[in-house]
Amino acid sequence: MLRFAWATALATLLVLALNLTLLDPANQTASCAQLELEFESEDFRGSIPEAPALIIGNQRVRYWETLPSSLNPRASISRSAPGLNPTLINQCFPRLVGFYQPSLVVIPVDTAHAVNIDQSELTTALQGIIDQRTEYSLDFDLWVIAPITTPRYESSDKAFLEEVREAGVEWADNKFKVRWLDLQYNFIAETGGADPKLVWPDGDTLNEAGYKKLTDALVTISNERK
Repeated sequence: MLRFAWATALATLLVLALNLTLLDPANQTASCAQLELEFESEDFRGSIPEAPALIIGNQRVRYWETLPSSLNPRASISRSAPGLNPTLINQCFPRLVGFYQPSLVVIPVDTAHAVNIDQSELTTALQGIIDQRTEYSLDFDLWVIAPITTPRYESSDKAFLEEVREAGVEWADNKFKVRWLDLQYNFIAETGGADPKLVWPDGDTLNEAGYKKLTDALVTISNERK
């Protein structure tokens, strides 16, 4: 009986991991119209606080159930949609960001997205977001969470992801109210490699323990700035 229960639980985890991989492919695309509908649907489910901390993205945000209740020190809200990435956030900025009049915008860069684009595409999108902050007379801080090297990408893309993180540090240097957050050290095992205990069986989607690490890191950074 115990062996059957264990096998059933394992099968459930494997199916979930497969679904996470298939339903969120790195090359999935979306239009501004589709993204706006997704966000409007989410907006109708609850009230929007004044000048919130907006956590926006795709996979990293979608499965994040332990969001910080407040950051910087405003109430936090999250918005996510399949296919969403920094390029689309830039292209669809007025509705996806400007609409919320945020005091802080947090963009976790999905690892699956980062390994499939050129570094310049990422920094160009982020710069576009900063430029539109000025264009629309907004005054939010921008925190970009660098892509995490997870077990799924460690053997094939570790060096490239390190280059992305270094490029992000260089891009953010001396930019007004912009922070590039490299939180990789929170996801390293005692062996020195990516910690498999912090992700689902797909090797990339953070599990509850992984998201707790992410949440705690952001709260610590937010408290340091008070």
